[in-house]
Amino acid sequence: MKLQKSYSIILGLLISVFTGCNDDTENFSNNIFMSSTTPENILVKSNIESDERTFQVEMAKPEATDVEFTIKVDPSLISTYKAIYYTNDVEELPEKHYSLSTTTGKIQAGSVISAPITVSFTAINQLNIDKVYILPITVNSASINILASSRTFYYVFKGASLINKVANIKENNIYIDWKNPEVVNNLNTLTAEALIRPHSFNNAISTLMGIEGKFLFRFGDNDVPKNHLQIAGTSSQTNIHIERDVPLEEWLHIAITYDASAKNLKAYYNGELVTDSRMDIGAIDWGIPHSDESNGKPRCFWIGYSYNNERWLDADIAEVRIWNRVLSEEEINAQDHAYDVDPNSKGLVAYWKLNDGIDEIKDYSVNGNNATPSSKLTWVDVSLPAKED
Repeated sequence: MKLQKSYSIILGLLISVFTGCNDDTENFSNNIFMSSTTPENILVKSNIESDERTFQVEMAKPEATDVEFTIKVDPSLISTYKAIYYTNDVEELPEKHYSLSTTTGKIQAGSVISAPITVSFTAINQLNIDKVYILPITVNSASINILASSRTFYYVFKGASLINKVANIKENNIYIDWKNPEVVNNLNTLTAEALIRPHSFNNAISTLMGIEGKFLFRFGDNDVPKNHLQIAGTSSQTNIHIERDVPLEEWLHIAITYDASAKNLKAYYNGELVTDSRMDIGAIDWGIPHSDESNGKPRCFWIGYSYNNERWLDADIAEVRIWNRVLSEEEINAQDHAYDVDPNSKGLVAYWKLNDGIDEIKDYSVNGNNATPSSKLTWVDVSLPAKED
């Protein structure tokens, strides 16, 4: 009997403890707050005029009735930002550059998060890229308590280079499942470009891009130094060797133009003509359906691969483009051409910028021939073109 009574007392105490905890959970003060308080950086580029971002407001637990709130831009909170991040080198984003989709909102009964609120940014390419601008957005009022430490969110505008991230393709390669192969087939005129930074040329052959046995750009080969570019055609008799060293750890923009009717190929390094040669291989077909090329399957287009997996390119790469026309020397040497072109440019049929850190590599041309790496890419932060001191 004493043992049974002891068990009853213990059970009663446990029930009391858990009931008390549950009561505390049910009765603590509910607070409303910003869903994120980490500043969101927006890079200012000369070629991006507008942008759009969204945010939401949350609370810890659902309420039985709608919770209403208001938001506002509060420039006085820039001083708070300065104190948190130990900086004085910031200023308010001018009002003409932003607008809010609404300044009121609600979290519906039974929910814990509001509908997204949109901030639209305009003419941001007019901002001074040497300055940092801050836009503080805060929960101004609410029908329940506001969590003071999480009521404000900051958008931070910083000057950016045209390219801020590139892909490293060491021991990797990139292929295309052509949705619209016709745009890169039967090319009687062609320009192909890539921006690369080689780290080594240790392989006997290091492939840039193209199709083995058809039309391929590669470094090295029999009797070709490992750091020399070769334009490989349909046979060894049609190959072109560019007898110039390609330096390591330096950015190089390579542009190759080909005119089947004129039987002419030109190559440019950083805008300088390095070969003007005869090449007679007919029209170029680069839109061959992708395969692993095994068991007699036809060779297809790759970036960083040809013939076997030992021919990868140890380099960072960006701005890979294919045009259906021959670009002039003046076009290739146009300001910032190596780093960015208009995706709607005449004759641009494939454009893989390789600058957004996403392994689904977008084709920025109108043709939608996205690319895929064979394994996860390594993304490298850069600043191109480099700013002069």
